[in-house]
Amino acid sequence: MKSRIIEKTWFRMLPFILGAILILLVAAGAAVAVRWRMSAKEAADPVLLGEPVYEFTENEKEPAIGAKFHAVLKYRLPWSDSFKLASAEPGKNLQLISEPVFRRTGIRWGYSDWTLTVPLQAYRGGQSGGGSVLAEFFAGKSIETPLPELKIADLVLPLDDNGTELSLAPRIETHGSHFSLIATSVIAVAVILVSLAVWALLAHRKREAAKHIKTAWERALEAIRTLRGQVTAGAASPELAIAGLTDIVRHYLEARFHLRAERQTTPEFLADLERSDRLLEDKDRKFLRSFLASADMVKFARLPADPYLFEQASAKAEELVTGTIPREDGDLHANPNPGGGRK
Repeated sequence: MKSRIIEKTWFRMLPFILGAILILLVAAGAAVAVRWRMSAKEAADPVLLGEPVYEFTENEKEPAIGAKFHAVLKYRLPWSDSFKLASAEPGKNLQLISEPVFRRTGIRWGYSDWTLTVPLQAYRGGQSGGGSVLAEFFAGKSIETPLPELKIADLVLPLDDNGTELSLAPRIETHGSHFSLIATSVIAVAVILVSLAVWALLAHRKREAAKHIKTAWERALEAIRTLRGQVTAGAASPELAIAGLTDIVRHYLEARFHLRAERQTTPEFLADLERSDRLLEDKDRKFLRSFLASADMVKFARLPADPYLFEQASAKAEELVTGTIPREDGDLHANPNPGGGRK
């Protein structure tokens, strides 16, 4: 009887217990979110914790030639930031054997601890120095840290049976023959000739590529004709074609008259074009005002458009482009009839 009473009591209290746990979880999540936003708002800079240290294997205090070891750097970053990229420039007598590796090693309230490991190898005895590590972070900050100097031990020569250190063999003097000298000269000349041939080929390709770069008016005319073909084939509706034609004309005029009007409204764009010292002719300005206003009505007011309206607009747009192609004498207006333009 008593156990049933206890069970009923627990069942009655269970919703309250679960509710309290849920409230605690929500409060903890809210606190974490608030702390994360505060760390992002405060824009705390990443911090290098202490100086870089070297970690060796087998309790070595200094590496010998050929030894592999690591340079270890520790950082503290706010929650709102993270590692983006790490690179290292080894010091004298050292070489990088793989890319630096960074990992999160701890989480504190509002901050995270990170460890950056740089794998190195000694390839020559003596004193190393001049190396550095660059850590870049997503918040836009970076920390460049010099690596400490390090002494690299020379190789220990083996001993003979009597316990005497073996000496290195003397350098063998070689005397090259005339044949090897001639062969070396021939190879050097061949390498030079091949290099010149490759350079000439690349230069020729570059010149050819430069010849085929299309001008702004060529791109605009090609785009207008492509759009007209899509409308004729039924692949694009007149409404979409009018909007596309507007973009083609605006992009052409921006490139032709060196305007920066990517985010301008139609009135702002026309006013900017009027202020340019490369003014259009009166009938071009009238067409632009009428055409862009009509296109805005089609794009934004959802007014219907028919193929005939698009055909008229595309013909006028093509006439505008062909009429503003610069002549070779530097005149800002076009030659009068470049492939079917205005007379």
